[in-house]
Amino acid sequence: MNKESSIIPTVYQAGYEKARTDNAGVAANYVKHTLVGDPAADAVVKALTPFDQTQVHRFIHAGMEQQEDVLRDAPPALVDFFERVSVPPSWFDPTKLLPGMVAYHQNSDLFIAAHVAGVLVEGFATTISKPFFMTGRLTDYGIRRLQQNNRHLIEICMPGGLERHGDGWKLSVRIRLIHAQLRHLLRNSEDWDADAWGMPISAAQMAFASSAFSALLLKKCEMLGVRLDKAARDGFMDIWRYTAWLFGVPEEILFHNYDEAMELCRVGFTCEPPPDVESILMANGLINSAPLIVGASGPARRRFVKFVYRISRALIGDELADQLRFPRQRTTGILLLMQWQRRFQKLQERLVPGLAHSRHAKNFTTLLERSLMDHMGISYRLPDHISADKASPW
Repeated sequence: MNKESSIIPTVYQAGYEKARTDNAGVAANYVKHTLVGDPAADAVVKALTPFDQTQVHRFIHAGMEQQEDVLRDAPPALVDFFERVSVPPSWFDPTKLLPGMVAYHQNSDLFIAAHVAGVLVEGFATTISKPFFMTGRLTDYGIRRLQQNNRHLIEICMPGGLERHGDGWKLSVRIRLIHAQLRHLLRNSEDWDADAWGMPISAAQMAFASSAFSALLLKKCEMLGVRLDKAARDGFMDIWRYTAWLFGVPEEILFHNYDEAMELCRVGFTCEPPPDVESILMANGLINSAPLIVGASGPARRRFVKFVYRISRALIGDELADQLRFPRQRTTGILLLMQWQRRFQKLQERLVPGLAHSRHAKNFTTLLERSLMDHMGISYRLPDHISADKASPW
């Protein structure tokens, strides 16, 4: 082991040695950021520690809504955080996002399928599964977690959603602060082994997730039959580049385009250890939660689970599916069938005026129904316990 790898968390050392022979720069940058959190958001969480949930919600809500009268009583770290995050980086151009937003909503059914059966499964095959498993947010609250993921994706892809007062902007910043709070709880837990695992919900993991939710998602969508032009692909990548910035991903590991994001996913996955028991439980729990989102129960639920497993295996490949202990299934022809189904739909839409509008409207309505937030709107309370079943409502 060389001197450089001796400071790398132990679970990443073997993968890093392999990845550095392929792309040393990206590999070194990735493992470096396994030790990095989010200093700005972490400072906010630390400053909010003395306050109860009601006060935390009040202060964060005031920051989101720019309520200066309330912010006068808020911790300076929170005020400074919102001042900084309210100013977009110089490279952000909102005029380029629309083609990506339109593409998402025109193909939302396959985007969600690729997201759940492909991208999220591959994501949980990494060490990000460990903090989420420890919190129980997916295993115990799978439906709600998937609804929140869907809702966030909808909102960042809505016109105006990433503007300062848009729900996509607010939900992205909310996720960042929740991650910071979970990071604080995990770092102070006897169960977290920093020498082995590095920083919980690290900058490397968030960079990987943002790259996966953008570039890897586009790749999975193409496998299911979605065909996008360059403007749509670039627009979707720009949506997620800005979202990743709102998540707190540092500029030095933030992708610029599709190719960079795919390379980060590839090299990052090589640096990651093989899936462990947490990954296996999280990935299988995710797929078994998916039918509950669409209201499937009884025999219909079992059929739906079997179908999602089959699609997932086709999207992630047999090797990873076997590592995750997915049931053995034949996947020959399933992706080709879905691609032909999408082509047939597009042909119908060209031949029957108004059919495309009706189908897209139905998809959007269904997506909203499966992704509703609480009737009280967005909550800005933060978890006060690692275990979801012991935490106060938030």
